[in-house]
Amino acid sequence: MAYKPKRSGTKKSAPNARARRAASRAANGVNTSRTRAEREPVVDAPVRVGTRAIREEEVAEAIAPVLEEFSLVLEGLKISGPAANRTVKITVDYTAERTDSLSLDSLAEISGAISGALDRADANDEFFPYELEVSSPGATRPLKEHRHWERARTRLVAVTAPDGTEYLARLLEVQDEGPVLARKKNTKKGQKESYHEPALVAWENIGSAHVEIDFNSPVEPVE
Repeated sequence: MAYKPKRSGTKKSAPNARARRAASRAANGVNTSRTRAEREPVVDAPVRVGTRAIREEEVAEAIAPVLEEFSLVLEGLKISGPAANRTVKITVDYTAERTDSLSLDSLAEISGAISGALDRADANDEFFPYELEVSSPGATRPLKEHRHWERARTRLVAVTAPDGTEYLARLLEVQDEGPVLARKKNTKKGQKESYHEPALVAWENIGSAHVEIDFNSPVEPVE
């Protein structure tokens, strides 16, 4: 940072000049001491009150263009709390064509776009105040729909069979009949992880599944 010397000049005498003017007014019986509130009347900004609660269908309609712009799908929409102070929770995710995760920066940008869309939908300030929360499904999301499996390609998934058997597998492909999985072998600590040959697993042989946190994904995400 460059050093800037102090300026010298006529401003240094300004306080003394003001003092002399104030003394002159006081001698003539003129009172100039007023608070800022007395000098400048304060006008309070209108407080947003609203006349009704926001509805889910209004939110879904308002944010549809944002979802399309960012290549997103609406995974969840929930409005909770008292009518006059509700919380609008929106969960979004990328479409099935992409396998990369939503970053915090992307979520912040999306949240701002959604907030703007909702403000435009409430141009007449009809909605009661509400709190907006925008999130993604998370790193260990459950795989409940076909598009969830598509999004999890190349990821490590934890599968529970209908009989309760549990195993980890690398998800390589998703077909109409089921996912193509390479089961992870049981290796000792320190050994390099390895997998069995990939095999198609029918949907009826999967009770439940979710994505596992994995730092060794062998395939680059698809964007």
